[in-house]
Amino acid sequence: MSGGGLARLSALLVERYDALRNQVARRLGASGDMAADALHEAYVRLAGRDDLDTVRHPQTYLVNTAVHAAIDQLRSDVRLVSGEEINELFDLPDECADPARMVQNRREMDRMMTVLAQLPPRQRALLVDSRVHGTPRSELARRWGISVTLVGREIQAAHRHCARALEDLEEGGEAGKHA
Repeated sequence: MSGGGLARLSALLVERYDALRNQVARRLGASGDMAADALHEAYVRLAGRDDLDTVRHPQTYLVNTAVHAAIDQLRSDVRLVSGEEINELFDLPDECADPARMVQNRREMDRMMTVLAQLPPRQRALLVDSRVHGTPRSELARRWGISVTLVGREIQAAHRHCARALEDLEEGGEAGKHA
């Protein structure tokens, strides 16, 4: 094999990624995330093949491979949980419905909000954006005009503060003494 087939598919994937992802999503009737996963799986499958030099319509071939990869994944996911297991999940009691549990959850949330309010604004924003919203550190660094390393340090400092303050609250001490 000359390797030209895989190189051609790789170039196509890079150059037309969004269009390919949208095409796979339409064919599957699924989300863009599922289509993206399917494209990645298709590339992994194709990278191990040595007969790609003869592919005449690389875009169609890549999309079809991605669709088949997604279908295979869906079939394997269906086999993970039986219908009986799903019905058992519906029979589980809802722990959140317990009034005592709801009060306890509210208290814990209030404590956490108090601790977060003690953080400097940048640390608080970085921690929440990173942990709650899943924003990548590189994006946070760009947004705040600081280095990725500094983003990591600020998040780590925020974590340390929160852990100590929550520990102090649980022990009955003042949360503010470690600010």
